[in-house]
Amino acid sequence: MDEATRRKVRDRAGNRCEYCRLKQQHLRLWKHQIEHVIPKKHHGSDDADNLALACVRCNLAKSSNLAGRDEETGDIVPLFNPRLHEWQEHFGYAGARIAGRTAIGRVSVDVLNMNEVERLRLRQALLSNGELD
Repeated sequence: MDEATRRKVRDRAGNRCEYCRLKQQHLRLWKHQIEHVIPKKHHGSDDADNLALACVRCNLAKSSNLAGRDEETGDIVPLFNPRLHEWQEHFGYAGARIAGRTAIGRVSVDVLNMNEVERLRLRQALLSNGELD
């Protein structure tokens, strides 16, 4: 993948994880990564339409997953796709927690472990400082 494509993905995302919405400036220890929405393992391409910016934790948790099991319905549901879905439709904040508004949102929060302790602590601090948006 060339540098122009990497820059396009970062700029499009506003330098924030397209899944958990944490900004690069809030996670200085690890640089956000370019990830394949449809993983290469599942024949995803390096085309910008299949790339998203993800924090290390979301990217590692997502891995090559395409879907997950919704605990409410028991159905297998696709993960959030930042190229197809609107974040606000599928997620919202409940304090520092990210809450899934739809099956796609619930499954993505679960599979990507968006509310693990360290991220909750960071979002709580950002919320307290008025920096969570």
